[in-house]
Amino acid sequence: MDAAPSSRAPATPDTVVVADDDRAVRTLVCRWVQSAGMSVIEAGDGEAALLCVNAHAHRVAVVILDVMMPHRDGFGVLHALRAEPSTASIPVILLTAHATDELAVLRGIETGAAAHMPKPFSGPVLVARVRQLAQQRSASLERAWQLQRAETAATRDPLTRLSNRRQFESVVVAEHAYAKRHELPAALALLDLDHFKTVNDVFGHDAGDQVLRHFAEITKQTLRVEDQAFRVGGEEFAVLLRGTGVEGAEQVLDRLRQVLGKSPVTLGGDETRYHVRFSAGIAALDGDRSAAAVLKAADDALYASKRAGRSRTTRAR
Repeated sequence: MDAAPSSRAPATPDTVVVADDDRAVRTLVCRWVQSAGMSVIEAGDGEAALLCVNAHAHRVAVVILDVMMPHRDGFGVLHALRAEPSTASIPVILLTAHATDELAVLRGIETGAAAHMPKPFSGPVLVARVRQLAQQRSASLERAWQLQRAETAATRDPLTRLSNRRQFESVVVAEHAYAKRHELPAALALLDLDHFKTVNDVFGHDAGDQVLRHFAEITKQTLRVEDQAFRVGGEEFAVLLRGTGVEGAEQVLDRLRQVLGKSPVTLGGDETRYHVRFSAGIAALDGDRSAAAVLKAADDALYASKRAGRSRTTRAR
């Protein structure tokens, strides 16, 4: 199941990876970068540079690459960085004796270099460029984090931290198409907490929220990584089980009931130990019916469970 993004803003990247096979040049670059208050990681060739950046991607603000290096040249390193999502946005400065060569500059631009600098280089200009690109890198990470938080807020229930109904309506269609395309079994289960209104009436709405959070947490712990749980209404939940037929889904819900039975939640000032129970309806998410038809079948099965006395699972016809 998907993890929520961190509530903390990403740390400001403060490290520059300097890659050059000429130790004297590398040492000089590092001294200037350190004078700007940045940490430095050194690499003597292209392969070492890639290893350094991949190992510390969240900390790296800028990469400074010599174009001519053994094992993999600067262009090759730059191409590899741009190919990986975790490093694609890290700005790269190409440091070369041929920085004024039009073909070299064009190749760097096409590969994604943020800047070119000649050898010998101006230390103050290098520092200014590193600071500028580091600020851009930090701002880019902040924007990405804010966007992720906004997307999560739109698709995740704030109380239980499960995906919400909006996300469910999108995912159930995608899972239905996936099961049909790959000819794999899949199941949809709709769950409704039994006597939830009584909890609110007797213990208050705070206790009701506590029950919902408890149920969501136990459900997340019980499901497999490839399964997905959603809060689709007040006390209504949905579970999508990829690669699992109706019989297997029923076993999953039986296991959930067993875990809930061993894990009561404490409510009220008198610390009442309350066992959460639920009714459920299951339908096969196969290609013979539309996703909407499967949803209705599971919903009908859920209400059949309620009419039959609750705290049970009914398979859709």
